[in-house]
Amino acid sequence: MEVTRHRAVVVVLAGFVVALGAAAVLLKVRDGAHPVADVLLTSLSGTAFVAAGLIADRRAPSNRSGLLMVLVGLGLFAEDLQLSTNAVVFTAGLLLAHASAPLVVHLMASFPAGRLDGRFARGTVVGAYVVGFGVSAAGVPFVDWAARFPGKPENLLLVVDAPAVGDAVGRMLELAGAVVGVALLVLLARRLAARTAGVRWPLGLVVAVALAGAALSAVASLLGSGHPAHAVVLTCYKIVFCLWPVTFAVGVVGLAPRVGGVADLLAALRQPCSPAELCVLLGRVLRDPSLRLVGWHAPSPNPGPPDTGDRAGPGERTVVLAECAGRPIAAVLSRDTTWDDPRVIRAAGTVVGMVADRLRLHEEIEGQLAEFRRSRVRLVELADAERRRVERDLHDGAQQRLVAVAIGLRLARQRLEGHVEPALAQLLAAGAEGLETAIGELRDLARGIHPAVLTQAGLVPAVTSLAERCPVPASVSAAELPRLPAAVEATAYFVVAEAITNVLKHAGATRIGVCLAADAGRLTVSVRDDGAGCGTPCGGSGLDGLAERVRALDGRLEIHGGRGAGTTVRAEIPVDAAAPEEVTH
Repeated sequence: MEVTRHRAVVVVLAGFVVALGAAAVLLKVRDGAHPVADVLLTSLSGTAFVAAGLIADRRAPSNRSGLLMVLVGLGLFAEDLQLSTNAVVFTAGLLLAHASAPLVVHLMASFPAGRLDGRFARGTVVGAYVVGFGVSAAGVPFVDWAARFPGKPENLLLVVDAPAVGDAVGRMLELAGAVVGVALLVLLARRLAARTAGVRWPLGLVVAVALAGAALSAVASLLGSGHPAHAVVLTCYKIVFCLWPVTFAVGVVGLAPRVGGVADLLAALRQPCSPAELCVLLGRVLRDPSLRLVGWHAPSPNPGPPDTGDRAGPGERTVVLAECAGRPIAAVLSRDTTWDDPRVIRAAGTVVGMVADRLRLHEEIEGQLAEFRRSRVRLVELADAERRRVERDLHDGAQQRLVAVAIGLRLARQRLEGHVEPALAQLLAAGAEGLETAIGELRDLARGIHPAVLTQAGLVPAVTSLAERCPVPASVSAAELPRLPAAVEATAYFVVAEAITNVLKHAGATRIGVCLAADAGRLTVSVRDDGAGCGTPCGGSGLDGLAERVRALDGRLEIHGGRGAGTTVRAEIPVDAAAPEEVTH
């Protein structure tokens, strides 16, 4: 609504200026002292400022440069009112005899942002308005134009005709105008030397065209009106002055950020990006490479401003305050002063908030996923710890008691040998043999639950022991492996054990090869046989359970087999999958 109202005001003002320009052309034509080319070029320059102002305001309504261009056109046409034969209009024209000069100073001092930054810039513009309207008007009551130039209308503000006062005011006007001109040159030189993003090239273009016009004007003055080339040089100067407004419009339009560019930014943000990457994308869309994102943090339950540890640097200002879920989370700082379109600021703030919310959700999901993985690892570690406890209990409890009973039975047979009936001796021998078998089975059961050699010596000795007990010839290829986390060693061991068991049950193999290797933070376990194989990846419930266990450690288990080409079971397990403290056994 505010932008619409502003545009309506500018359009109405532009219409008034065009009407005033038409009146100024009629006054010049009726005056008869102005060549047709001069009338056309001066009217064209004023109209060009109005047109350029409308274009700039349409493209960047928040930039006051467009409005100032229209006002410069107003000032140029208002200066011609002193050609009127009407006393009221003539007197108004005397007061506005230098109306365009302070407006031009204001336009250049605030260009391209349309905003005055710093006390020096504001002081220069205030001085220009004081000189252009105050000092200029101070001499009006002391000049009787009707007496000096017959045919001129009456000066309604005349107090006394005092040529000396009028001349003094004229000299003061020239001196004050020179001071303002020097101040403007210093201001422009400082801004060009600062190399502020978005300022140098448009301002440099405007200054270059202005200097070209000033050079042509100086050459025409040096040549004098009697020189044959004077008229040509003066015409070139007026043509350059007509082109000058175009450079202002080009600067404003070229720097104005596009609201549609934010849609392009959204398209570029399909993939998650970091705050630094977002800053680069924002700077590209808003045509401002000086953008900096500070105070970035995920929204918290306690609303508050962005982190004050990151403060604005010299020359920086906050242009966007990003919010997420109604809470401020970040500020976008910029040294550029060329854009402050509320629509673009709101859109950019929304985009930053959306990205922050997406990153927050991504971080939450990643955190939950990491906790899920840690919980799976803990479950594996707890299961292994329980296996070790059961193995120790069987070894130190039931197995030791059975061994003690077997020893006692053996001693009893030795003492009773030759003193008992053969049937009883045979019964005692069968009992001792059965007891030895039970102890062996119990030992195998404990080893299957969790082999003691794995805990005591490590993965390679445990797998080697497993291969030595295998009825099918089995070879183990393993580099020297350091001790790994207990959960990793146990998982690798049971992969080998289950794979060998499957070979013995189903493959009919004559040879088994086991390979262990650790590289790039991963343990690779491979078990290959030369058995019958299968046409599709195969496995049993045991390997399926092991696959789940491997995945719990963020690893993977693959089974490849071809009919008549044997089967390969391959597992990759990250060696840091378990907690670091589990490395010590």
